[in-house]
Amino acid sequence: MKASAPASSGNLGPGFDVLGLALDLRCTVEARASDEMTVDDGDGPVGLEFGDMLYDVVTESVGRPMALSVHSEVPRARGLGSSSAVTAAAAAAAQRAIGIEPERQRIYEIVAAVEGHGDNAAPAVWGGLMAVGSSGPYRLEINPDIVTIVGIPDARLSTKRAREVLPATVPLAAATRNVSRAVLLVEALRTGDPEAFAQAAGDEFHEQQRDSLSPITGRMIAAARSSGALHGAWSGAGPTALALATPERRNAVVEAMASVLGDDGTVTVLNVDYDGLI
Repeated sequence: MKASAPASSGNLGPGFDVLGLALDLRCTVEARASDEMTVDDGDGPVGLEFGDMLYDVVTESVGRPMALSVHSEVPRARGLGSSSAVTAAAAAAAQRAIGIEPERQRIYEIVAAVEGHGDNAAPAVWGGLMAVGSSGPYRLEINPDIVTIVGIPDARLSTKRAREVLPATVPLAAATRNVSRAVLLVEALRTGDPEAFAQAAGDEFHEQQRDSLSPITGRMIAAARSSGALHGAWSGAGPTALALATPERRNAVVEAMASVLGDDGTVTVLNVDYDGLI
């Protein structure tokens, strides 16, 4: 039995660990009952052990071993939610393999607990633009005219490494500024208002701290903004850069980001995925 979940861009700048947007790259997992837990991503089956995310989500989902086959369009360790996509698809496929049709809320709970990033898990499960609140995920509106562009470097950056540079605390004034940015970003995403996007620009929780880990990410964001993008941000923990643009500025933003990235990656336009887990 199969299941599929989309890529996602977490944070979107000031929405640190709260906002996430599903994008139309997909990870598909096929599961069948087995005597041992294995995964095959095209190079032959490999055994899984306790502590591996796929082992843990399958165990939590169905309580028995599964043989998993994974086909993913989502590049790993690039800030595009590959872990949430594969774990959501694996959990759902495993349930289908024993005759259970997955419930989105339960799959989200499993993925968020095991993978640890609700801002990626929510869009992977429900699609669209999601916010993770104290009471769980909540669907937000995004203006359909907004164009989503990603600059994906070839170089990888692990989430663990990107988390290590974050401070344990932030000054109250910085927190206040980021809350203001996040509120305005939600309104900007809903309306497409350039002024709201302008006031939502920047982040003091994670992007400044991560700049030295992938300087090219910041340069792509700056190039996107200079070429007329509505918004630019790190995608998740990076190193992918996310830009939002009007249809009129789409090509200019793509060209500006590509001029920075050169042959060291790919710049592409992605649609918002509204299907989530299927």
